[in-house]
Amino acid sequence: MTGGTFETNAAIVRETYAPNDFIFFEGDLESHFYIIETGKVQIFTKSKAGKRINILTIEDGESFGEFALLDNKPRSASAQALTEVTLIKVSAQGYEQLVSVLPVWATCMMKSFIVRLKSMTEQLRSSDQFLPRG
Repeated sequence: MTGGTFETNAAIVRETYAPNDFIFFEGDLESHFYIIETGKVQIFTKSKAGKRINILTIEDGESFGEFALLDNKPRSASAQALTEVTLIKVSAQGYEQLVSVLPVWATCMMKSFIVRLKSMTEQLRSSDQFLPRG
């Protein structure tokens, strides 16, 4: 990086997806995340019975897919474009660039993780997957 700008390489790239396109699938081995420039993305998983469980809808300015980048493990959920979506795809190298140049952004990203985790926990608690069986 030079002068507070990002190097032009594959560390941070722009991608576009059409409505209903899949961005990634649960179990994929990838080490990058996305920031939504425009559009809406649905994050979902599947129950053991194969039923789709929508976890979260993400919109302009929000990020997703960070867990695979941070823990270097397979994707824990799938992502699908709900509308036409323009994304900023950030690799591990791009993430390091962002953190060094934008430390306030990194703090906001961590706060966003906490809010998202709390929301997912509440959704799981209310899901029929966890209701007592009679």
